[in-house]
Amino acid sequence: MTNRLTQESVTVSELDLCIVNALQIDPQARWHDVGKVLGVDPVTVMRRWESLRRQGLAWVSARPLETPSRSIALVEMECRSGTSAKVAADLSLDPNVRTIDITAGGRDLVVTLNCRTMDQLTWYLVEGFAAAPHVSRVRSQLMVTAYTDPRPWRLRSLSAAQTQALSRRVHRPRPPALDYDEVDWRIAAALSSDGRLPTADLAEQAGVSVSTARRRLNRLLSSRQVQLRCELARSISGWPVLAWFFARVPSEQLDQVGHALAALPEARLVTSTIGPYNMMFSVWLRSVRHAQELEAQIVREHEEVRVVDRSVVIHQYKLAGRLLDTRGVSVGVVPLSVTEDA
Repeated sequence: MTNRLTQESVTVSELDLCIVNALQIDPQARWHDVGKVLGVDPVTVMRRWESLRRQGLAWVSARPLETPSRSIALVEMECRSGTSAKVAADLSLDPNVRTIDITAGGRDLVVTLNCRTMDQLTWYLVEGFAAAPHVSRVRSQLMVTAYTDPRPWRLRSLSAAQTQALSRRVHRPRPPALDYDEVDWRIAAALSSDGRLPTADLAEQAGVSVSTARRRLNRLLSSRQVQLRCELARSISGWPVLAWFFARVPSEQLDQVGHALAALPEARLVTSTIGPYNMMFSVWLRSVRHAQELEAQIVREHEEVRVVDRSVVIHQYKLAGRLLDTRGVSVGVVPLSVTEDA
């Protein structure tokens, strides 16, 4: 599915940003509730959101199912000269390749690989990526503990009172994980294209009745085996620069540092890893200069952190299944696979 736009600049209103902020807090919020908090008619809220979604400026999607066997790696790739975009385009069609960043720095690509099993992930790292045309070197880090991911990142367009009002129904105790089957994967796959898909459409895509789709969806959301997130084009966020930092931290201080970095307003992903580094984190920044300032702040406040390398993303080619243009505008989607071997 594509939604191609020209490369001309786009602008959004403050109301648009408030709506996105509301859905970042609660991706399934009813338009009535959002309108009430914003003091706007619900029909206006729905119309503005549909306009943003149609233009690829904002969207709600779903992560792969949270299962005990799920395995994630962050993979650095070096490509033959002039082939980074070609490699990114080829990899982008794979549903297990969730995010692709084309970078300036010590690697050409940073790829997030999300697999159902360790065996599947091993195949990619040992055979799949190594045999990819134009790829000259692959370095991989297995994700261990994610201290934060992009879901908690907020625009901060809403007041504290508005944020609290929308947060009330979101925070609830997490029940134990439940058994899952292929129906659950079909639901997750459908939601990865549109996290606000009407229940009737969800039922049709999952091949079940409306009542079954509603019951399964509620179960998956309440157990947090399916987690939704609202994203927006980085060019309209006020944080147009994305950067990666690669660090080494004493093992006994990993949790302390990880939680501290996760609290940074710039943080998008902070995770401990097994590989050449034992911590990687990505951030959204106001400017390239801010990357140096943030690194200096981190090292100053955490003397135990040794930043080994850093890279600025020059084109985030894919984000959690969404294909993006150079402005971060969604121009297509590669849904989650519903088969084990994709």
